[in-house]
Amino acid sequence: MKLNFHKSLWEVECTNASELNHHLAVIQHEGYQGTELFLPFYDIDLDTTLEAHALRKLDIITGIATDGKNVQEHLASLIKQVDRALLFSPKLINCHTGRDIFSLEDNLILFNTALELEQKHGITITHETHRFRPTFSTFGTEKIIDALPELKLNLDISHWMVVHESDLTDQQERLDKLFKSVHHIHGRVGFEEGPQVTNPQDPRWQEHLINHTQCWQKVVNNAFAREENAFTITPEFGPFPYAHVHPTTGANLADIWRANRFMKQHLSEQLVIPK
Repeated sequence: MKLNFHKSLWEVECTNASELNHHLAVIQHEGYQGTELFLPFYDIDLDTTLEAHALRKLDIITGIATDGKNVQEHLASLIKQVDRALLFSPKLINCHTGRDIFSLEDNLILFNTALELEQKHGITITHETHRFRPTFSTFGTEKIIDALPELKLNLDISHWMVVHESDLTDQQERLDKLFKSVHHIHGRVGFEEGPQVTNPQDPRWQEHLINHTQCWQKVVNNAFAREENAFTITPEFGPFPYAHVHPTTGANLADIWRANRFMKQHLSEQLVIPK
């Protein structure tokens, strides 16, 4: 099994073909296998995007996010956004699905529809563990997986750290259960009071980096057990307000692109593919 790393464009300006080609050249040089494009914030046209990626031999993961005032509007949003995401020929679609304020039954309507769209289009759709969404906590996510064990997750475990104000070592059994459903990782290191540490290379965050890496290793082990040929990881340190900044100047306290490059290098070296 191979680990494929995708580069998010979250922390950079990317609004035209020139900027896209510049970033893709750097991404290719740094050894990524592709990008992850969050389509609600991505306005470069389809043909330009596909041509630029083909030139650099880079794959695409598309990110979408359901929205609306009620479940019906979220449902229409899901169907419309999946249709757009498919145009990019993605390796998978990652979705921010539903709302934390909807009932479990209403959110299951959305997740069931996503499973139907997976089957219809022959594409993997992962659902991100994220605040604001029904997957914001381990408890809520467990209820969803119990109801729909075939659902696939994108693990952004930093959000659970904040929600539970915990390094999560006190609920290992539940984590081990949920890790079996993870098919994609957003590799950002969080902590008990926030979804992003200042700098993953800073020694003061070393224990958090180790804890996250141990969790991700279990996910990789599960993917290997499923006999997958490849597994995708997107290092996902982001800009302000995720990034910590100087209170007066607003300058980032760490280089975010470099932080993501470090995460790629760290996980390439530390995550072990089982034999």
